[in-house]
Amino acid sequence: MGRAKSRKTKRDSRKTKQEWNRPFVTGEQFRHGLPTRRRAQMALADLKPAQMPLLLDALDEAATPVLKHLEPYAWLVPDLERFRASRTIGTTLAWFCEFHGQSAESLLANTPHYFCFGPKESAIGAIEERIMLGMYCAYRCTSGATVDRHAYYASEEMTALILAGSETSAEVSVTPADLPSPSGVAYLAQPDGGLFLIWQILYDTLLSVQLVSAAGMEEFIGDEGELREGLVYRYVNHVYLPLPTAEAELSPPESDTPPSLHSIGGFVPAAMDSDFPQEFLTIYRGWTSAEILEVFISFTHMLRQKTTQVESTAVSAGKSATTRRRKKPSQITYLSYRSRSSARPINEAATRTYSHRWTVRGHWKRQWYPSEQRHHPIWISTYIAGPEGAPIKTSDKVTLL
Repeated sequence: MGRAKSRKTKRDSRKTKQEWNRPFVTGEQFRHGLPTRRRAQMALADLKPAQMPLLLDALDEAATPVLKHLEPYAWLVPDLERFRASRTIGTTLAWFCEFHGQSAESLLANTPHYFCFGPKESAIGAIEERIMLGMYCAYRCTSGATVDRHAYYASEEMTALILAGSETSAEVSVTPADLPSPSGVAYLAQPDGGLFLIWQILYDTLLSVQLVSAAGMEEFIGDEGELREGLVYRYVNHVYLPLPTAEAELSPPESDTPPSLHSIGGFVPAAMDSDFPQEFLTIYRGWTSAEILEVFISFTHMLRQKTTQVESTAVSAGKSATTRRRKKPSQITYLSYRSRSSARPINEAATRTYSHRWTVRGHWKRQWYPSEQRHHPIWISTYIAGPEGAPIKTSDKVTLL
């Protein structure tokens, strides 16, 4: 779950005894802000930059109440592991002992009864502890991504470049200062349905990032936790739909080391069972953690390229804003492709003579910056190399199906 927060933060994040004792309506954590979420679902059919604040509100409504509901159970997981290993009673476990009036040994021996932790069982909706931790981390990212109210909208041309850049690694450092914002939501437009990148910086250099299709986003913000055919993560009597999530340790400041993937408690929400009926759920597309991270890193690098035109607009919060985060103005950044006067780069080997031309695939070039003592990536777009007028030589490629 990442590095531990301070004791004060952890203690404050738990529900109080009064909160636990108040009447709880089953499934209420899934039904916050349904009118806002329904409007956002409709907007996804043809999403425009001006509608991004609505999407931020919908994500907040869909993720934050679920996050708060899962939080005490997620904090309990590492305490249970610590108690098994050393019989040390952590702060959260001690609180649950007091709440239930039971010893730590009794709670550990009866986790299915008190917390519904255990092997997957349809009768009671038990869930494995590591899956609980993974679900919490995913909802934490989705909720946290809306805190700073940063939204990005990439044109179809920019989306094509971002996805092309994700297929080849730049192998350069990415520090928190290199990111477009500490948290945010980006829409990558495509003719056949766009993609969403969602991210948040945790604990200085720990990045949490998510990737989901527009169809998956529609399903996520519309989820009311109901049981249905093709359910994924059932906990008690509700279905949870955590977005595919990856975590990575970003490069330290003034470092030339690339980011590295970070384990989410040994759990990867994107890793679905092979026999899962995909026709019942559109959130999961089989992206690996590495692929999710590569798309985000390419997005980050492309923002700094000369071929990227960036236009930002601040949108004031509406009078109906109900939470502190929504009272902040939203920053909407539109990314479009600025074509160069000449797409052909300077030939560094001008003294050579070539008898043909050839296609150079788009790729990242590492450019050393002595002032920073690290590399920055420069995107070299696909182009035709070689002398003008010479025949184009292509290599034969056979794909076996």
